[in-house]
Amino acid sequence: MPSDPPDFVHIITVEVFYICVNFLHEVNAPIRRTRITKVESMPTPAPFPETLDAVLEYFSNRTPQAEFAVEGRNRLTFSTANQYVDRYSAWMDRHGVRPGDRIALIAAPGIPYVLTLMAASRLGAIYVGVNPRYSRDEISHVIETTQPTILLHAPAPGEGDLATRAADAAGAIPVHQVPLAAIAEGPATPRRSPATSRDVAVIVFTSGSTGRPKGAALHHGGLIGASHGQHDHLDGEPRRYLSNLPINHVGAIMNTTMGCLIGGGTLIFQARFNPAGVLDLIERERVQTWLQVPAMFTMAVNHADFDTRDLSSLRSICIGGGAVSAPTLERLRSTGAEIFVEYGQTEVMSSLSYSDPGAPDEVLLNSIGRFDPRFETRIADQTGRSCGTGEIGEIQARGDCVLRGYWGNEQATRDAFTVDGWLRTGDLACLRPDGNVSIKGRLREMIKSGGYNVYPREVEATIETHPAVAEVVVFGIPDEVFGEAVHCAIECRPGATVTGEALKAHCAASLANYKIPKVFAVSAALPRLGNGKIDRAAIRTRGATTAGAA
Repeated sequence: MPSDPPDFVHIITVEVFYICVNFLHEVNAPIRRTRITKVESMPTPAPFPETLDAVLEYFSNRTPQAEFAVEGRNRLTFSTANQYVDRYSAWMDRHGVRPGDRIALIAAPGIPYVLTLMAASRLGAIYVGVNPRYSRDEISHVIETTQPTILLHAPAPGEGDLATRAADAAGAIPVHQVPLAAIAEGPATPRRSPATSRDVAVIVFTSGSTGRPKGAALHHGGLIGASHGQHDHLDGEPRRYLSNLPINHVGAIMNTTMGCLIGGGTLIFQARFNPAGVLDLIERERVQTWLQVPAMFTMAVNHADFDTRDLSSLRSICIGGGAVSAPTLERLRSTGAEIFVEYGQTEVMSSLSYSDPGAPDEVLLNSIGRFDPRFETRIADQTGRSCGTGEIGEIQARGDCVLRGYWGNEQATRDAFTVDGWLRTGDLACLRPDGNVSIKGRLREMIKSGGYNVYPREVEATIETHPAVAEVVVFGIPDEVFGEAVHCAIECRPGATVTGEALKAHCAASLANYKIPKVFAVSAALPRLGNGKIDRAAIRTRGATTAGAA
C-alpha cells in the first residue's frame, strides 16, 4: 500500500459539516415539534453511500425495478444486480479474496465488468481493470505492480482467447472466467462493505506517455464526489448513459459508470466502439447522456448514418479527454442536445471542470469551462503563487479529489505533490476574463523556440479551424539554431487534403511567426493509445526520427 500524500488543508470537512447539521437539528427541535406533527413517523433517511457498491444498494432499495444495465439482450434491474453482487462477492470470498486485496479483470465494457467492480467494493477489495487489447507484456506489468489475489476474464469481441493470454501473464496467480452462472443462482446473503470513503477502491494505470504506466490508487469518496459533480452538471435526474470506454480507464469507472449510477441512471453498454453501433444504440435504447473522447465523436458524426438516425433522445453531450474540432462541434449541435466540455485526468478522479449550460461554441472550442467550486483547485506558477487572469501556470488540485498515491511507488507519489500538498497535474492553463479556463498544453510539452515560450494547444486550436483538418498535434523538436523548432502532425478529415504551405498561410493570419510550425506532417491517421486518445509520445518520437534523418 503506498503512503498517503501530504496532509491537505480542507476548507470544511465532512465531519465538521455533520457537526453543524446536528447542532442546527438540536437548536430547531422545538420548532420542528410544534410545526410538523408527522416527522416522527417518517422513515429515517438512509446514510449517504460511502462506497461504490453502496450506490447500487441505495437505488436497489429505492427504485428496485428500474433498469441498472443493458448489454445486448441482457437487462438487469437495480434489485437483481444488487443480489448478483452479493452472490459474486461470496464467490470471491470462497476464492480467498480479503479486504484490501486486488482483483484484476480483463474484459470489455459490459455487465461482467460492472458486477466485478461492485463485488470488489462490497468485499472491501480493490478493482484493477485490464484492457483486453493489452499485449502479454502490458498485462504482466499490471499484474506485477498490483499483485492481485485473482485474475478474472470475460469474453471481449475481436480479442481471441483471453483465457490463454491471461494465464500466460498471470504466473502463479489463479485465473478464472467471471462466474456468471454462479452469480445468477442461489440465495443472496446481504453483505456490507468494510471499506470507508478514504479506502482505495480502484487502481487505474496512467497512459504511460512518459515512462511505464503508473497505477493511480483512487478512493471511494473521491470517485463518488466526482460522480456527484458530473451528475449535477450534466444530468440532474436519472439518465440513460452510453458506456463504451475501456474498463481500465477512469473515464469508464467514473464518467460512464459511477457518473450515471450516482443518479440512479441506466448503463447502456457497447463492448467495442464502432461509430455505426454507437448511433444504433443511441436510437434503439434512447440514450440520453453521451460522453466520449473527441476522436469517437468525430468518427460518429462523419459516419454515413449520422443524419438518418433518430438521436432526439439525447439530452447531454459531454466532450472529455481533449478539444474537439469546430466541424465536429457543429455536427453535434444538430442533435439539439446540451453540449458540455469537461477537464480532468486519472489522478483527480477524472473531472475538475465543466462548461456552463448554454456555453457558446467559442467557449467549448477554446476552454475547459470553470473549475467545480466543490474541489480545491488553482493555477500556480513555479513558486506556488496563484496566477492572475491571463497568466499561464500549472493546474493544481488538492483535497479529497486527488489520488491516494501511486501503488507501490512512493517516490512517484512524493514527486507528484508540492510541499504544501497540491497535486501537480502537469497541465498549463490560464484563467480568462470571463472566468473560463483555457488549456495551453502540458508542462513537459511547452516548446522553447528562439527564447519564446510556445504553448502547443494555442497553435493546435488555430490549425483545427482549417476545414481540411480533423486532428492535430503540435510538438517541439531539438534545433541547433532555435533550441527547439515547432513541428506538427495533421490528420485530415475523410476525403480532404491540404498542403503545408496552405496551413502555414492559415496560421499566419492568427499567430506570431515564431509560433508557426516549421514542419507540417500530413497523414491519413494519427497513432492512438488504447483509450482512443492520440499517442502524442509516438508522434514526437516519429517526428524526431524524421527530423534526424533529414
